[in-house]
Amino acid sequence: MAPPKPVPTGTIKRSVTLDKGLDEQAHALVGDRGFSALVNTALETELQRRRIDDWLAEREAELGPIPDAVLERAKRAIERSERL
Repeated sequence: MAPPKPVPTGTIKRSVTLDKGLDEQAHALVGDRGFSALVNTALETELQRRRIDDWLAEREAELGPIPDAVLERAKRAIERSERL
């Protein structure tokens, strides 16, 4: 049996349990060699989303809820960007 490959500095190896369907979709998308990068990006994205949610909650606590007109304007802008 070959010795384990060294883990690059600044990374950590984890064992995770995944839903079978998610694993199959990920493998079909990136194969074996891109899996860690995909998981790393997904985790990075989720953590950023949570930080944004926290920041928005703090702003709302400080300034009150976002006015409906502003929310509608934002929704339209998002819809326009998705069509591009």
